[in-house]
Amino acid sequence: MRSQSCATRWCVPVFVACALSACDSGLNPNPSDGSPPGLDVIEPFPIDRGDDGIQTPGKYKGLWLRLVDNGSPVVTPVDGRIVVICVGMSNARSECGDFTARINSHWIFDVSFQVLVLNCGRVGHAIEHWIDPEYDFLWEECLLGLRLLHGLRPDQVRVIYHKAANEFTTREDGTVLPEYPSAGSDYDAFYNNLTAFSRRVPSFFSNVQAVYTSSRSYGGFSSDPGHAEPLSYEEGHALNAWLADNPARDGIWYGWGAYLWAPPCPTGEINGGGVCYQRKDYEDDGVGVTGTGAGKVAFLMHFRLMREDWYRRR
Repeated sequence: MRSQSCATRWCVPVFVACALSACDSGLNPNPSDGSPPGLDVIEPFPIDRGDDGIQTPGKYKGLWLRLVDNGSPVVTPVDGRIVVICVGMSNARSECGDFTARINSHWIFDVSFQVLVLNCGRVGHAIEHWIDPEYDFLWEECLLGLRLLHGLRPDQVRVIYHKAANEFTTREDGTVLPEYPSAGSDYDAFYNNLTAFSRRVPSFFSNVQAVYTSSRSYGGFSSDPGHAEPLSYEEGHALNAWLADNPARDGIWYGWGAYLWAPPCPTGEINGGGVCYQRKDYEDDGVGVTGTGAGKVAFLMHFRLMREDWYRRR
């Protein structure tokens, strides 16, 4: 089992040193490969801030600190409705629940009257279950709720919001999967799971036009090596790479939802959405989100989707 790293404990002086020089594999203010300027670091730094210039790192283990931009999808209503379904595990359910409550209250005048959000997140069911035919009931229960509880049709589901995360981040003997770029890393497993998920979408919702995907927020408060950093952070990089390779599949647009990963607030750093996380944003296990944590994610989701014409009230 791996020992607790500085990424988990967030040693602020070491982080600063890395950002300035200690973890530098080459400061390049004008890189020729089109990547952001700055250091190549080995400590997690928000992917959505790597384009802030020379004062921030530019790469993490050679991976660019810059979110892939796949543009905006064309999303059209069916009989006056654009139904958005949230899928994912327990945090997805909590966060989408908070998001749905707020767009029906705080943000009701921001959001198009055509948009309706259905929360299909399920406790204990991460991406490995959504891609497994033995768990087809997850999709089927979502379809059933759509019809019976809301009187809507499957063809009105135009958008999926996927809070994606691996559940199985350890081997059978309990040892954690290796970090990027080692063979058999959680990064590789997550990339492959995203591909498998994209194959499932049209099987259940053939009229979906867009899938927005977010990865985990922060894992450094967990004492479980299978949820600790940098695995949560590196899944964000795997998603970024997957979206670069797959801007569309089966005629469906794929792109970033909200970028949720952010450092803990004591570091003094924030992500591009202006968010950092405190211990009180997470349950005792350091994995499940509390009300304040879900509220931060809901804000980032709304902030992200307000860029889209189909979502924003005009």
